Amino acid sequence: MSDEQLHQIDAYYRFFELSLDSWDLFESINLRKSKIVLASDLNPVIDFFNAAEVGIGGRTAKQAAAELNLPPTDERKLGALLRLRSYDVYTLRAALGEMLPPEQFVKLALPDEEKGKLEEYTREYTRALFKLIFEDTGAEAGDRDSMRQMLEGSAREVVQRNVQGLAKKFNIKPDELVNYIAGVGEMLLAIAFYRKCFDENRATMQSFLLDMKGLWENNIMCMRHLNLRQNTHGMLNFGARSIKALDEYFKSFDSIGQIWIDITPERFKALREKIERQYPTIGAILCIWQVKINAWNTRFYRRKRKPADNSPEQFAVFFQERIFPDFDKIGKYLDEVKNFDTNLTR
Repeated sequence: MSDEQLHQIDAYYRFFELSLDSWDLFESINLRKSKIVLASDLNPVIDFFNAAEVGIGGRTAKQAAAELNLPPTDERKLGALLRLRSYDVYTLRAALGEMLPPEQFVKLALPDEEKGKLEEYTREYTRALFKLIFEDTGAEAGDRDSMRQMLEGSAREVVQRNVQGLAKKFNIKPDELVNYIAGVGEMLLAIAFYRKCFDENRATMQSFLLDMKGLWENNIMCMRHLNLRQNTHGMLNFGARSIKALDEYFKSFDSIGQIWIDITPERFKALREKIERQYPTIGAILCIWQVKINAWNTRFYRRKRKPADNSPEQFAVFFQERIFPDFDKIGKYLDEVKNFDTNLTR
């Protein structure tokens, strides 16, 4: 795999910026040479580059539309993107779905190699469904390959019988039931994507919170900087709240197999709408942490610095000026997190 491909894949888990040539979303060639970056104040800026790929400064949406004379379709899509607080692929699908033709929307997806990496997360979510379909075989379909082998092997008759039985029980045509199963698979892939991002960033987040705890405990710095103790305490509380909310959210999907006890087209539609409404919420929570932690680590840990540059004083100043401001916006998204509930009438 080339360095360019590796960088592209890594970008899927970097939620706070979006190169506008990604997925061929825009008609404007000039717009494709720019990217949207969520700044440390959590407001998006369009970062333009000239032909030599040299930055020429940020632009607001109105400035970009005026300077580039954007066609109406590009202007609408750009406006939708600038209202987002996360640029992960599933938030983009939720925001741009109605603005893209079907053939273009299909391309707005994770590559197969990334989907393969998510199987370890989807396995626990789909085990109940697999058990329901393969229950008489005495085998477990742990991944796509093993499932395919079971479908094509000696278990095929058992699987077909179980699918027919489920379709009859739920009064759903067998081919529609397969579509429902595939639809749940798509949603679980999105949840697994967010969970992978959260798991892989957990250690970095915990290191950041340890720095915050160090500031909170530093009596000298708290005496010298107004509201430092209060602000670091607030950051620590948001950290604990975020970890708890996301852990519980992902864990709530362990029981998703129960939906097949009484599935109907109406219940499936409600299920899909509830889960897909959460994509921008979960993406925004992860993204806001990424923005602030990236700013902190870039300032203090990415380059060799003199000891004075990593002093408690520098930590306190940077925290007060760049990290804490606007961070309380995350509270709105934490309030909106709704755990998966098999009772879809709530």
